[in-house]
Amino acid sequence: MRDRWCHHVPPATAIVPCSGEQHRVSWRRGKLKIEDHDLAAERTMLAFGGETPACLQVVTLWRNLYSWAMSGQLLQQMQSRLGPDMLLAPGDLRRVSDLGLLLRWEREWRRSRYYSEHGRLLAEQLRAHAMPPLRDHLRCWLVRNGSRRISKLDLDLGRRGQPDALRGQMDSVGVRASATLSVRWLVQVWARGLEVVDGAFVLEVTDEQVRTVPEVARVRAVRWDRQDAVSWAAVTAPALVQRLPEGEWRLEWEQEP
Repeated sequence: MRDRWCHHVPPATAIVPCSGEQHRVSWRRGKLKIEDHDLAAERTMLAFGGETPACLQVVTLWRNLYSWAMSGQLLQQMQSRLGPDMLLAPGDLRRVSDLGLLLRWEREWRRSRYYSEHGRLLAEQLRAHAMPPLRDHLRCWLVRNGSRRISKLDLDLGRRGQPDALRGQMDSVGVRASATLSVRWLVQVWARGLEVVDGAFVLEVTDEQVRTVPEVARVRAVRWDRQDAVSWAAVTAPALVQRLPEGEWRLEWEQEP
């Protein structure tokens, strides 16, 4: 079976108030499913003039979203009219919905030879998702190395085929860094909650043992190694990450600094 982006994303379930009860709407491997309804029966009731249950409204809005997303202006209008929870799905489904939108925008961006409003939308979403963990990563190493502040942090949207990277220099005064990340980073890393593990910023999942040991993966991650007596530099190195029983990730470098 061809490996698709949705096979890398953990399942998600949201609780939806529906008909006076709490119902489940779940997403697994690219498919949205209503857990507490007989879909055929509900559609029959609709044909006879029945009201649309809230769970079915979520599914309808989910499908319409990808048509609205073709226009940034139309998407903003629908977000304003319906509200983000209704439009982008409630609870944990929000992250999956965001990924689907970003991949759709990336395809349109590439088709237009990287000249379209979709590039702007992608860059805005990338900064919203990647800037907080990048700052967390840098603050961790500021404390370790006795540096004072983040002097400069740039983030650019990378094109398909361009490797994700984080570069920079740190001294006792501060750190100056620049990152290039793509939608691939959002699918492989952000979707799993692997952005920062034990202070390392994860750039890429290079080998995952999803069929034998689902909680183990090899990655490329960034640490800061000493260059001389007064400075450190960002270094990308291979590492192994493993999920602990309590749910947190642990990282071990394959090549110690």
